[in-house]
Amino acid sequence: MLKLFIVTADAKKNGNLLKELEADRFEIKQAVSCVLAYPSLFEFAPDIILLDFLSLKAEQSEWEIPEDIQLDKNPLVMGLLPADDYEDIALKPGLDDFIRWPGSVNELKVRLARLAEKWGMGEPGIIKAGDLIIDTLGCEVTLAGQLLELTFREFELLKFLAQNRGRVFSREALLNKVWGYDYYGGDRTVDVHITRLRGKIEDSTHTFVETVRNIGYRFTRRF
Repeated sequence: MLKLFIVTADAKKNGNLLKELEADRFEIKQAVSCVLAYPSLFEFAPDIILLDFLSLKAEQSEWEIPEDIQLDKNPLVMGLLPADDYEDIALKPGLDDFIRWPGSVNELKVRLARLAEKWGMGEPGIIKAGDLIIDTLGCEVTLAGQLLELTFREFELLKFLAQNRGRVFSREALLNKVWGYDYYGGDRTVDVHITRLRGKIEDSTHTFVETVRNIGYRFTRRF
């Protein structure tokens, strides 16, 4: 059963949609703004966040998980977009997918299921990004079906970035999160490991770890 967190300021209007999704074996939780949704993320651990841009004001719909909230896997984010603002909102950072709304509930169900399957949501311990599969429980990484040989630190670095897909981390933050607060190495350590990791998981057709100039690194959303 996929866990779906719906952020909407008009739950009454979306009552029929919620009933149909629940009948289709989605476990659902709601909030009236993104800020009010954040405290429930760790306990509920949703697979997908559904943002209702038709009812949310701009300040209610800015989805950016605070750094102090650490999840085993970042939820995917889908937007319900009004036709008149479709193009502008579709370009918002942080959206993994979007659909015009009002629209077909059946199409929404299919899109939600495909999005979850694409990233391995609903599969415990599995993170998917295209043909890269990270098994966080078995500590294995495969690319196009081929098992990759990663060092412990390379695996932990890849796992952390992939679990926080789309979030930018400074070199200092990565040292603290992956190496530990008691590690006294310099920022260059992160750059060296990123370079080695890229050499093992990337080529001309695969780009997973992006450099954000003057800030740090993030795992791509582009799949």
